[in-house]
Amino acid sequence: MNGFFTVKEYLQWLKNSKTRHGVHSPFVYRFLDQCLYRESDQALFKIPEAHRIKLKNNHTILEFIDPGAGNKKQKNKASTKSIKKIKVRQIALNSLQKPRNCRLFNRIIHFFGCRTVLEMGTSFGITTSYMSLAGNHLKIDTIEGAQPVADLAEKYFKDSGFTNINLHRGNFDQILEDVVSGKKYDLIFIDGNHRGEKTLEYFQKLTKHINVMGVIIVDDIRWSESMLEAWHNIKMHPDVTVSIDLFSMGIVFFDKRFTKEEFAIRF
Repeated sequence: MNGFFTVKEYLQWLKNSKTRHGVHSPFVYRFLDQCLYRESDQALFKIPEAHRIKLKNNHTILEFIDPGAGNKKQKNKASTKSIKKIKVRQIALNSLQKPRNCRLFNRIIHFFGCRTVLEMGTSFGITTSYMSLAGNHLKIDTIEGAQPVADLAEKYFKDSGFTNINLHRGNFDQILEDVVSGKKYDLIFIDGNHRGEKTLEYFQKLTKHINVMGVIIVDDIRWSESMLEAWHNIKMHPDVTVSIDLFSMGIVFFDKRFTKEEFAIRF
């Protein structure tokens, strides 16, 4: 995505976006007031944040075939057919979810009482562990396609005592159907592959595996023009009722009690 497109998109989004005080939907207002804008106790997340610091200081070089679309600073350089060599430190600095977003995912799980989670794109497991800390009752399936990255995540989960995480290794296209077969999720987080057409394809498959009261979060919806187009198509999906656009990510709901509405919310 070029800089002009990004600025233009942001200005358009900013023009249409609101805070909780400009929202008339009781459900959305309650979600914003009691979840989105509510601060978490950061002391609860000492383990993942200590691990984040270790990753940022890890100069080990990993070598793998990148199954996604690169990191946030190399959008046009990734190739699924090329071998990628990159330091752990670089991935940690450029591709991990910000603590603020991780805390939001944890709050969403608490707010909706989620018990089952699917995460597409484990990376080093920081976001996964934030979600895991929502409670031992939670069962998390997480998928990572880069083997050495999955190795580090698995070791982190084991060493830190995260027992409610089931890590699956492999390309989304090859293993997703087997992972979700016969399952329904309360929360699905789609990350890890930032090609718009693939994101839309995964979303369409996963609508069959989301509970009626469930939530799907799509990351990096303005990563590229194709991702933005995918987000527009996701909002229009017949099963989606309410959608919330946070600029960098989108959240959709499926509860048929709600009127179909779109919200752009400042976060």
